[in-house]
Amino acid sequence: MSVLLTTLLVGSGILLGRMIARSPDKKAPPEPGAASPKPAEPAKPAAKAAPNLDALPCQLGDVVLRSATSEEAWLAGAIVLFEGAEPAAVLFVSPEAGGDRAVLARPSQGELLWLAEAKGGLVALGEPPTALEVGSDRFERRRRLPLRAERIGTGAPDVGTDVIFAEYTGLGDDALVVFAAKDRVFAWRGPVLSSGAYDVLPGRREEI
Repeated sequence: MSVLLTTLLVGSGILLGRMIARSPDKKAPPEPGAASPKPAEPAKPAAKAAPNLDALPCQLGDVVLRSATSEEAWLAGAIVLFEGAEPAAVLFVSPEAGGDRAVLARPSQGELLWLAEAKGGLVALGEPPTALEVGSDRFERRRRLPLRAERIGTGAPDVGTDVIFAEYTGLGDDALVVFAAKDRVFAWRGPVLSSGAYDVLPGRREEI
């Protein structure tokens, strides 16, 4: 009996050894001289798409020429104001025009606002008021929108990412626009230009 039991134990041991040898080893060490597997590179974030401004009467890089005065503004940078996913208005800036020239354009509208920065604490922090006094001129607010702002190009001031955009009208064609954020306020003032009061010269877009 002891010989038979010994034979059975030896046979079981051989069978168990073969089963272990056939099972896959999930953590088998690499063979000597084999190259180590290269770690996977982290995925690169997708490039942010530039906002579509095709519906505007002018584009970043254009030169806007005011017919009445022969003044020109090269649109080097801009603040794009979004209402949802679509641009609601764009404030272009021209650093070559004295450092404070700006042009406001809206999608599918031919008129532009020909603006210069209004300095001197014109508007306090917080909510833009319903009316403003600038010297002896009074401006009434006609539009107020909470918008998301995005800077593109070069030279546009940092107004933050969430702003209150307020637009005012004065006498004649005089206009005033205000960008109010939590800790800063910017204001620009100037005349409204109809589609026949200016020319747009495309150019130098590749430098933006």
